[in-house]
Amino acid sequence: MTITAQGTHLYQKSEFTSLGERLIRFGQALQNPETTVGQLTALASSCGIALKLRTVAESGEGAARE
Repeated sequence: MTITAQGTHLYQKSEFTSLGERLIRFGQALQNPETTVGQLTALASSCGIALKLRTVAESGEGAARE
């Protein structure tokens, strides 16, 4: 646990609080189109998540009909 000053009060930051903050940052990064794969991987790892990405190639109009 970490003791942190917030305003004039001290509170203990639990592991769950820290994890929640990291998950929020990860979720925000997922929503940002400018976030790089490397950044997503690092944020996921900090949350204990193994990020696996797969790419799919599209070939013009034919891919939209499938």
